[in-house]
Amino acid sequence: MNLEWRTRRKGVFVSFFVAIVLIIAGIIIYVLIPAPSCTDGRLNQDEEQTDCGGSYCVPCMSEKADDLLVLWTRFFEVRPGVYDTASLVENINLTLGARAIPYVFELYDAEGARIVSRRGTTYSLPNKQFLIFSAGLETGIRMPQRVVLRIEPFAWELVPEQALPVIVSRTERDFDRDRPRLIAALTNNALYALENIDVAVIISDASRNAIAVAEARVSRLPDSGTAEAAFTWPRSFSGAPVNVEFFVRQKP
Repeated sequence: MNLEWRTRRKGVFVSFFVAIVLIIAGIIIYVLIPAPSCTDGRLNQDEEQTDCGGSYCVPCMSEKADDLLVLWTRFFEVRPGVYDTASLVENINLTLGARAIPYVFELYDAEGARIVSRRGTTYSLPNKQFLIFSAGLETGIRMPQRVVLRIEPFAWELVPEQALPVIVSRTERDFDRDRPRLIAALTNNALYALENIDVAVIISDASRNAIAVAEARVSRLPDSGTAEAAFTWPRSFSGAPVNVEFFVRQKP
């Protein structure tokens, strides 16, 4: 009788010990080994390719990327010997974008000699136009006659189309002065704050020729709130400002 009781007690103790070990092992595995996800760099779940496809992840990139379309490239004299450069570019891909696009602006004189170049990096969202802008290129006494934008190799990736809940709700324009000024009020229609909103503006004449460009960044836009982006130019416009077009975006 005592032997049977001791055997039963020993069995209970062993079962309890095994259960404790299994619980501890489960906790360690849960903490140290992350669950499969769409960003773990592994082919798991029912993914078609690593981190894409299947029931849980974004579709794999099957779309063949179309090149970016450069609609126009121009330079704008800021003051003698100093110029801004800009290009209006369009990404016609419906699902593909890029987080880092390296580019180079080059200014050339009448003889075709390069005066100055400026490198930079921008980004592109699917199915959107955007402005590439570079300010304050110095040419000294040489007069530029032509500007070239060179877009260097970059990687396309699947990027959700951006429906940014931001509108330009109000503008204050003071163009009839030696130093034109523009203020744009941005309103956030979302119930959450937004950060690092990029705002570019193109001022054009009646023929839709760009006569001035600028860009600004709004560091924080409160939920259901408004913030202002201010633009100024150091000299009067070369033509009559008729159209004002804004490009509002946020880096993915």
